Amino acid sequence: MKAAVIPAPCEKEEDRGIALAEWQAQLRRLRVLVTQADELTPSGFVKRVHEALPELRRAAMGAVIQIYVNSGPKEE
Repeated sequence: MKAAVIPAPCEKEEDRGIALAEWQAQLRRLRVLVTQADELTPSGFVKRVHEALPELRRAAMGAVIQIYVNSGPKEE
């Protein structure tokens, strides 16, 4: 089993922005899926949501890690 890749800690504000942008993109993808739900069968909708969850989870954890790392005390 392959271990999850966790981004290395970084104090760059742009890394935080990238992580948040990825999270927002995955949320938009999920919102589009929800708005199109009536075009799918219930099982098709569940399948599409289930397929989207790994990327959504990865983006969420990336954003959480970047926020946590960048919100900690700064070295002088």
